Formats: sequence, structure tokens, C-alpha cells
Amino acid sequence: MDFNISIPTDTCHLEAAPVIAPVIRREILRPIEGNHYLLVLDNSAMEKFTTCPVAAYNYLCLRRQASAKNSALVFGGAIHQALEVLLLGPSASESPEDFSLRQDAAIVKHFLENPTPVTDHRTAPLAMQVMKHYRVRQTFPDYEWEIKNKLVEVPFELPLGVLNVNANIQLPSWSEPRFVETVSVAWSGKIDAIAECNSRVRVVDHKTTSIAGDNFVQDFKLSNQTIGYVWAAQQLFPDLNVTGFCGNAIHLKKPGASGYGSDLLLKGPRGGDPSLNFFRFYFEYSPERLVQWERNAISLCSDFVHCLVRNYFPSHTKWCFGKYGRCPYHDACVIDEESVREHFLLSAVFEPVTWDPTL
Repeated sequence: MDFNISIPTDTCHLEAAPVIAPVIRREILRPIEGNHYLLVLDNSAMEKFTTCPVAAYNYLCLRRQASAKNSALVFGGAIHQALEVLLLGPSASESPEDFSLRQDAAIVKHFLENPTPVTDHRTAPLAMQVMKHYRVRQTFPDYEWEIKNKLVEVPFELPLGVLNVNANIQLPSWSEPRFVETVSVAWSGKIDAIAECNSRVRVVDHKTTSIAGDNFVQDFKLSNQTIGYVWAAQQLFPDLNVTGFCGNAIHLKKPGASGYGSDLLLKGPRGGDPSLNFFRFYFEYSPERLVQWERNAISLCSDFVHCLVRNYFPSHTKWCFGKYGRCPYHDACVIDEESVREHFLLSAVFEPVTWDPTL
């Protein structure tokens, strides 16, 4: 099928949905008027589609995700919650002790809402210990750092273009196929912060990782999220002259591994880095690179809609087992019979997808 893509030149900010506790992720195609629909994709959705379209179908169309929580993601999410409190700053009458306690409370709340195996070392007390050290070292003496206009946890939903479809589409939740004339595509997300770093204004993204090194850093240089968030910041805040990206990294190895002991800042008996380390890395993006990202993003959205039209999402099996372990949908994919497979996806092993970056 052939798609005609038109990319608007006048990008504007779409209004985000009101801040409420979501029950289930929004329908992937939402009617605008008549036969015109809206498709909103974030970085998580795009990553799933480029990794494996079947995973994207399960996540975006069936709106199902694994019930078991990934400990590393929960730990990183808890750190994100505490950093949000920290970067927004204390209230006028808040003591430093109470301000620290409020950050710890955000960590505990996140773990209570997202319980992980009790045997995992990534616990709430460990996250609070990391934040204690971060508060001491957050200034990074060799860097300039200033949050701009309290721009922390900034949600966005921005139009990318319009796809001319003119075909029937059948979503699992629709009782019958619907004729879709056009699909307006929007790029959404939530920017951790916008800060002036070394005299340049950059998008900041917090990264919690157990590995570091050049490969870790370079993995973000061409990332959809990294470039796409800079693109979004330029649309939202043209007066700030956002020029690039800053990765705010928290490198944490398992405490006690390789003789490091329980002190996160203690070096091992043979020297080397301690269990906990902080570093930042930067990328600058040219206007040409941002235009290339925009065209690439709308093309990926076109491929996704093409799968909807065909009512078929192909399997990409390279990442059934990848750097983050086994794909959460692996046990469903090994089931041959389609009806049994979909019944399994609707079982308690999976749960509704509730994540929406604009909420």
C-alpha cells in the first residue's frame, strides 16, 4: 500500500489530556472527526515497533504488558521521582532535612506502587542512599548547571504530519472495521528537565545504569528519544535556543560485588571505580540532523499504520533474548494457536498498559 506523507511546517503544541490517574492507555487510533483519526506515539512505542512489530501490537493495540515488574526499571523510576522533587527545589519554608525526606518519600511511594522481588538488591533504601550521595555531588564542580524556568518533567504532544490512508482498519477493540481516510501523527513524551549546561541550553535526561563506558554513551547519540526530545524542546521553547542533549547518568553496580563492600563510594581492594559514580555526557544536533529525525519518525509511523491496514504485524526474532533479557511477550509468541495466544495475553500474567507520558 502507498502512503502519501505531508509534514506540516507550522508545528504547534497540542493540548495534553488532564492530569488524572489513567485506567488504561488511550486507544491507539482516536477519532478526530468523520473518517480522520489521531495516532500518538512516544519513544517507548517507537522502540517496541522497531524492535519487534508483534511486541508493538501487543503493547499498543491489545494494550497488554507483563505484570511482573522489571526491577531495574522500577529502581530507575524511583530515582526519577526523587530527582523531580530535587530539581523543582524546596518550598519557601522547607528545611533541608524535610526536603530530603520528601525525596525519600517519593522513592518509597514509587516502590509501593511498583513492587519488585524482595530478593533483588535494587531496593528503596538503596535508592535513598544513592540520592543522599547525589545531593552532595549534584553540582558536579567541573560543570555549569542551571535548570531553566523550573522546566522539570515537561510533557508534550506535538504534531509530526498527516498520513493519507484511505483504507479499512480493524482494531481489537472495534466491533467491525472502520474506513480511515487520514491519520494525523503526533510525537509525545516527557522531558526530564531543560538546563543550561556549560553556557548552552540542553534537554536533560536522567539515566540510571549498571554499565558505563563509551558504548553506553554512544548508544544515545542517534537515539530516537535523544534527538526527538531536542526537536520537541525547540518547538515548545524557541526562545531558549535549545542546542542539544545532556545525559545525567547515575552509574550503580551491585553493592558488595567484586570486593567493593557496602559503602557505595568505596573503591575495591585493587582500586578502580566505586559501586556508585555520577557523570554527564553531551551531544549537539544540527538542524539537518533534526530534519532527518523528523522524516525518519513519520516514516516509522507510516510503517506502523501500514501494519494496521494489512492487519498483520511481522515478528522480528533477533531480540527475543537481548541485552535486557527475554522479551516479556516471548511466552505468548511460542504459542502456535492464535486464539490460545490471545487468551494468554489477556490472562493475569499480563496487565493493562497505563503509561502515558502526557499524564
